[in-house]
Amino acid sequence: MKKLEKSQLLIAVLSVVLLSLVLQLALNHKGEIKSVFSENEENNYYPALMAPRRTVKPLAEGERICYLTFDDGPSENTEKILDILAKYDIKATFFVIGEALTEDRKATVERAIEEGHAIGMHANVHVYEKLYANLDSFLNDYETLYEKLKEDYGIETALFRFPGGSVCTCLNGQGKTYLHEMEKRGFSCFDWNVSGEDSVGSPTVSSIQKNVLKKGLDCRRAIVLLHDSGSAAKTVEALPEIIEQFKEEGFEFQSLENAESYVFPASRE
Repeated sequence: MKKLEKSQLLIAVLSVVLLSLVLQLALNHKGEIKSVFSENEENNYYPALMAPRRTVKPLAEGERICYLTFDDGPSENTEKILDILAKYDIKATFFVIGEALTEDRKATVERAIEEGHAIGMHANVHVYEKLYANLDSFLNDYETLYEKLKEDYGIETALFRFPGGSVCTCLNGQGKTYLHEMEKRGFSCFDWNVSGEDSVGSPTVSSIQKNVLKKGLDCRRAIVLLHDSGSAAKTVEALPEIIEQFKEEGFEFQSLENAESYVFPASRE
């Protein structure tokens, strides 16, 4: 009887050891089981995707700031926008697409950096179904873009913006999870509280200006969503009047480099 009990105990021990080895092999095999990133695993799950520290400066008493932001570039329109920004001596923020960072656009991005504009991450591949397929797909996309900016342009950015915004239905209800993953890596998300609606329908110069100014001039902190993609010619035409109107109302223009993060309230509920 004792021999039988010892045999059963030995079998049980061996089973536990074997199970541990199987699990370890599964965990180590790329594309198989992978634990979700947590505070205790910062060096194991997409370790390169860690933001640099940045200084946040809250608005001073009576201060009014306009943050012009441009999504989906760079393109030929980015150069035209940079010319306008230089003319008015103001700074803005460009949320770039990795696939648009081609060799023939490299000088454009380098110019934006040299002239003091902020560069943020929008996505490496601006395809909702692929980007938001799952957490791995999302983090892999951003890590790829983060590394590309670091290696090709020598910058590390802490700024990002979800394609579609942080409450987009394309996130399939996972927006809060994705936001949390990025924020605990030190990244700051920026939605917008003013939109030119310049990538919706058939915008005109007048409609873009009206959409921005109607709401933007009532804000203390206007985070303006515009676009600098290849189809944003109307935005380029609309921009000078938008800038002049904000200036007349006493606004200063800054990039988001030192701004407090802003996400749609529903992302915090």
